Amino acid sequence: MEAKKALQRDWSSLPIEVLNLIAKKLGEISDFVRFRAVCTAWRFSTPSTDLPQQFPWILMKHQNTTDLSFYSIPSNKIYSIHASKSLGKWLYGPLEGYMLADLYYQSLWEFGDPFALTLQPSLFNPLNNHEIPLPTYDFEGLPYRFSCMGEYVFSYGYADYQKPKLVFWHLGQANWCELNLTSDYVNCKHICLKGMIFNVERDTGVTKVINVTTGTLAYVIPPIEGHSAAGSEFIVDAFGEILRFFQHNSPYAGLVYDAWFDVHRLETKENGSRCWVKVDSIGNQAVFVDSYSCFVLKAHDFTGIKRNCIYFLTRINHGQEAPKYGVERIDIMTGAREYLPCPLKEPKSWFVPSLQRL
Repeated sequence: MEAKKALQRDWSSLPIEVLNLIAKKLGEISDFVRFRAVCTAWRFSTPSTDLPQQFPWILMKHQNTTDLSFYSIPSNKIYSIHASKSLGKWLYGPLEGYMLADLYYQSLWEFGDPFALTLQPSLFNPLNNHEIPLPTYDFEGLPYRFSCMGEYVFSYGYADYQKPKLVFWHLGQANWCELNLTSDYVNCKHICLKGMIFNVERDTGVTKVINVTTGTLAYVIPPIEGHSAAGSEFIVDAFGEILRFFQHNSPYAGLVYDAWFDVHRLETKENGSRCWVKVDSIGNQAVFVDSYSCFVLKAHDFTGIKRNCIYFLTRINHGQEAPKYGVERIDIMTGAREYLPCPLKEPKSWFVPSLQRL
């Protein structure tokens, strides 16, 4: 009996330093939640903000319900979540552990005249059902399409073709900012990034960069070689570097087919002018792309992410067979492709799991 008592341990009294080391090794959020649920001591030693960085999940939103499904590639698990505040909303992102939520276009008609509707997009964390309403703004004309990149939420549209308007909000701001543009900016892809607005002309590929503070043209970047109006543009802040990813086909419903990418880095010449320089390596980083967002992560911070690769959602059709959904991983240097199957029926976008509340 004395020997048996000697072997017994009070696991709740483990040193905080040891508990923190264990928690940092839990790469799957479900394991982290279970770890914190063991006892009060373990829970208070590891606040939810200490969640290790998570491999991005793939999101599928069920139509006309509040049910969400997420697929984790490393664990090959599907998580189903009842998110009561997601009904009738489109979710895309990510933005600081949240997703951008706004009304489905077809849902606008349920509220009356959509042209007179005051939209109020929000930031939404489906894991804890926490929602942060963004400032209200009266949009004129057709309801705007919202996008997010980095710490910016932005929207573009026009009631008058000659007077397009770009409206943007930065994380932490009290109000939306608006920038009135000329008709030269109508047929552009707009991306807010690091205090600048990158306006890529779809037909020519020329990038006009506007200073957010002054509203003036800062500089113009010549087009990349092989630009096509049929492709898609993504410009991201990759931990201090500005990278441009050009996708050589158009996405459909969050998915792309047999896409290939050109990667360019923004550089400054000796004379002070800017240019896009094609690169075949982004070092120890990986890119995640869907038709709504593009973001860069450091591969060494995650278990299972391969460096210098692009991960994008795709759908494969084989004649009359049901389409297969999954992820394609492309090595930027070699072009080698690897298909990673996804059991979700219609995946829509990436989501970076987080338990934080902004």
